[in-house]
Amino acid sequence: MNNTVFIDLTYPIEEGMTTFAAPWHPEVSIRQLGRLNIEGRETREVCLGTHTGTHADAPRHFIKDRPTIDQIPLEKLIGKVTIIDFSNLNEDEAITEKMLAQVQISKKMVFKFGWGEYWGNRKFYKGYPYFTNSAAKYLVSKGIELIGLDSPSPDDSRNKLTGNSDSPVHKIFLENGIVLVEYLANLDKVEDYKGWNIIVMPLKIKDGDGAPVRVCVYK
Repeated sequence: MNNTVFIDLTYPIEEGMTTFAAPWHPEVSIRQLGRLNIEGRETREVCLGTHTGTHADAPRHFIKDRPTIDQIPLEKLIGKVTIIDFSNLNEDEAITEKMLAQVQISKKMVFKFGWGEYWGNRKFYKGYPYFTNSAAKYLVSKGIELIGLDSPSPDDSRNKLTGNSDSPVHKIFLENGIVLVEYLANLDKVEDYKGWNIIVMPLKIKDGDGAPVRVCVYK
């Protein structure tokens, strides 16, 4: 008997779903084209951005001439993962190098902030815990290759979206080849944090800066 436990960490793609309020993040549109009672089959047109819902950021998202989503090797996206519970952190609390020095570090990391509580609400995009620049550099020094979050970003939500303060932690991670997986769902269902593996499967968009993903952990 197969006793493998799977937890799906993916939000469904649907019209009206939460998207970041910026012109470079379009709202989701799903339109039925084929109908069983007319064309004899169901098909749909789906329009969405590369960073819609649960998705992966490729280095190209912020860093010129770096790998695109279709160039990321599968071994970076599949394997043993360490899940860290930081759901006790306060709003806008910074994750520091000192905090990270007290937890297990592996090549693939998932950070649980309990932020899925706000999914579907504009609050989702404000106040989540974030990484300091030095904490990000510490993870880089440890050879991290994938970081997953149940929040929308590793950066301080109070940063401006343009200029020198725009997404510095994103840039530290991505310029060092780390794949970011954001908007993870259902981490509240993970209570035992040992022995998990992760599978992250992005749409293989040629030259893509990112892509929606199906993500699960299993053991």
